[in-house]
This record gives sequence, C-alpha cells and structure tokens, in this order.
Amino acid sequence: MVIILVVALVAISATAVLLVLRSGPGPLSVTSPSLLFSSASDVRIVLGNSHGAVTWTLRSRSGEQIATGQASGGPDAALDPPVPADGFYTLDLADDRDTLSVNFLVNPAPDATDRFFSVATHWGKSSFAAGTWPVDATASLLRGLGFREVRDETSWMSVERVRGERAIPPHAEDLHTVTQDNGMKMLFVAGYGNPVAYPDDMKENLSPPTTPEGRQGYVDYINTVLDADPQIDKVEVWNEFNRPQRNTSDCQSGDCYATLVKAVYKGVKARHPQVKIVAGNTSGTPLPWFTDFIDAGGLRYCDMLSTHGYARDLDTTLAGVTALDALVKRRNGGVSKPIIVSEIGVSNTTSTARSGNIARVQTEEQAATALVKIFAGLRSNPAVVQTVWYDGVDDGSRPDETEDNFGLYRQPTDTVAAFQPKQSAAAAGYLMRQLEGYRFSSRQSLGSDVWMYTFVDGTGTQRRILWRDAPYADTTTGAATVSVTARSGYRTTVSSLTGEAVGAPLAPGTSRISVGTEPIYVDEVPAAS
Repeated sequence: MVIILVVALVAISATAVLLVLRSGPGPLSVTSPSLLFSSASDVRIVLGNSHGAVTWTLRSRSGEQIATGQASGGPDAALDPPVPADGFYTLDLADDRDTLSVNFLVNPAPDATDRFFSVATHWGKSSFAAGTWPVDATASLLRGLGFREVRDETSWMSVERVRGERAIPPHAEDLHTVTQDNGMKMLFVAGYGNPVAYPDDMKENLSPPTTPEGRQGYVDYINTVLDADPQIDKVEVWNEFNRPQRNTSDCQSGDCYATLVKAVYKGVKARHPQVKIVAGNTSGTPLPWFTDFIDAGGLRYCDMLSTHGYARDLDTTLAGVTALDALVKRRNGGVSKPIIVSEIGVSNTTSTARSGNIARVQTEEQAATALVKIFAGLRSNPAVVQTVWYDGVDDGSRPDETEDNFGLYRQPTDTVAAFQPKQSAAAAGYLMRQLEGYRFSSRQSLGSDVWMYTFVDGTGTQRRILWRDAPYADTTTGAATVSVTARSGYRTTVSSLTGEAVGAPLAPGTSRISVGTEPIYVDEVPAAS
C-alpha cells in the first residue's frame, strides 16, 4: 500500500513539473492584421510571444538574403525591415525557443483595373463568411491586388424560406455592402434550387426548377438580389448545370437549360434591363451540350456565355474556348457571343487523388506560373471578355485536400494571425499593374515551345510576356535560349513574374535570353522618360 502511494505521488509530481515547463507564453508568432502593404515604407511586422531578442532575415522571392538583424523581443515587439522595393518577400524569425517564416507582399494597386481580371469569392455563403472568408478581413486583400470585380452568390433558399416571402439574409447584406464600399462589380451566380419553398418542383437544392411556378420563383429570387445590390451587373444562370454533381434532376441537357435561361432573361430584363444574362456556366466546355442549347434557341435569351476552364495546361483551355466561339459563329450567322471563363485556377496541393479537380500543382511557385499563363493566354482570345480566378483565399488548411488550396492567400494559423499572401497573389498584383492601359497585340512562337505575348499602350510602347510551354505541374522542362529584339529609343528590361529584375537591361538590337516555364516580362520604357 505504501509503495503504491509513493509511485502515485511521483507521477503527480512529474505531471506538475511538465505543467510548469509548458506554461507561459505560446510560440513565437506574427500578429500583424495584414501582410499586404501598398508601399515598402509601410511594412511593419508585429510579433507576439517573442522570448528574448529576435533575429530576423529578409529574403527575396528567389531566396536571396537582402538584410538581417536583431530586434528586442517582448510584448508587442515590431520589426520594420528595410524592404527595397515592391514585391514578394519572406521574413525568417528566430528567438531562443522558436523559428518562424512569414510571407508578405508590397503591391501598390492601381486606381483602376481592367475588369477582365476577376476573382471568385465566398462571402455569399453563410458558412464561409462566418469562418474561412470573413468579409472585413479579406475584401481589402483582393482590392489591394487590383481586383475590381468578384464572382459570388446568394442562395435562393437563404432568400426565400417561405414561398412568396423574400428577404436578403445578413451575410448577403454584408456582401452587398463590401462590394459597394470597395467599388467592386459582381458577377452573380444564381444557384441553386429551393426545395424548402417549392417542394413539389425540386426535391433538393441541387435540383433546378422545371415547372412554370418554380421558374417564376427563381426569377423573383434573382430580382430580389438585384434590387438589393446595384453593383451586380451580370447574372449567371445556375452553376454547372451539365454536371450531375451540381444538377441532380433529370433536366440536365442544353435543351432543358434553355427553357430556364429564357424565363430568367425575360423576367430579369423586364425589371433590370441593364443587367447582362450569362448562360452556360458549364463544367468544362461541352460542345454537344452547347449545341443543344443553341438549337433550342438559347442564344436569343443571353448576352454572354460562360464556361469553367480547369485543366492541366493552358492549351486545353484555349482550345475549349476557341472551339466554343467557332460553334457559336457557325450557328449564329458568323456573330460571336462574349465568353466569360468564370472559373479557372490551380490548387497547390499534395493530393494524388484520382477523382476531383485535375487542375493541381505541387508548389505555390507553379500556381503563380499558371496564373500568369492563364490570364495572359485568355486575354489573347478576342472572344473572352472576362476571366475569373478561382479563388481569392484558401478554403481550408489541409495540404492534401485539393479544394482547400486554390486561393491567392493562405488561411491564418496559430502562429500567423493574418492571411498570408502566396506567390500567386504577388503574380496577380504585378500582372494587373503591368497590363493596366495595355491591350493585347500579338502572340508569337519564338521556337523551342517558347511563346511571346505582346501588349501595347496608346503610344505603341510594348510589354511582352514570355514562357516555355509545358503543363502547369511540369518539373522536367528546362529553359530555352531565344532571340528577342529591343527597340532603339527605349530602355528594355526583363523582370520575373513578381517584378524582380532579371539580369541587366537589354541593349538595342537582338539579344539572346533564357526563357523557362515560368513567365518573364520584357518591358519597354521610352528612353526620354
């Protein structure tokens, strides 16, 4: 009995010692409310739980050390690292207990941005808005990159719980407020069904309305949302109607879809004539499905078409939208319909699942590469008037879950309180700054699978984007050496996809440069300026 008591006391004492050792401040952390800054002079990194002096090292996107130093620790300690210019940076931190690395971005967003460049958000979903997508914390992150149009939703069931009684839910009011406050237009996705208010028509929320009463209810719901948010200028009818996972009814054909689009067009245009009706919103670009839609007269009841362009490479997406445009012209007297690629992106994930979205890459660098190729490539197609990157913020934090990792920003963690920019955020911000005021001019093969996309401004000054073609997740294709011309009277420089200088300026005439699968920019500035 005495022996047992002694053993118990020893165990209790050991536990008490462990509790003492583990008490006190948590791990070294960064508590800055945002890691996106509009100028280098604004950068301040606030620390939490620092234990003693904190050693720091500032690195460029390429990993090059820019500066290093030591700062006093303690409550609310802060660092003002000597950031040399706009761009993407990593700050390595260490105290006598912990190490931590954090990314931040300096991006002076332009006052106005071409709304061709758009981004998908999840502020319209109550579950997301309350958790992974807090609107107050994330809206400024997307506007700060330069985005002036978002794609979002407000579900029918959240608006009309009882047939005939419609009201905008609080989370949707927040969505409408943020778009107005930030000067953002919205492409509104009208989905999905409403079995609560219309149980005789729809059996579940993924069933579209197929009766006159149900279709009228759908139209009334859309008009209610449009009444509440004047920033909405386009409405997509349903989401992936052609996909059984997004449409569980027997009405999945393009012909059946045309009936719904016709009802929406007539009902919405009567009340909101300025709003564009966007039809399609398909999973992939299914030409037979679009043929059925066109043959049913669908083109007469839409202003635009949309499709989702997820793929393993750019060529697949370009081929899809080019074929859709050709189909429309054949069936529409040679006249195009403007096309929106309303979902496209890549997930940087460790997932190797055989099912699910195929647009996957292994690294954030590859995701940034894909973003530039997608936006520049689709900008070169005259039929494509808008491209929506999916999406603005990671939907979760599981590296092996594809759907968690499409965002431009990482979710906050226990040690980093803010949404952390990925390299794709930096690539998006730099791309929009580079192309502001420029229009697409030409696409040229330079040999060795290297493509050059040229954009010009009103004075004829060129900005070129070059890359070597390969799948987004490719890790084996090396760089190729190609010839580019630098014009006399201009200062011509080369930069990375996030704005870092690459080598010395090019002399007038022909230069040989190395081009890999990661895009580079070749920019001109008039020598006199």
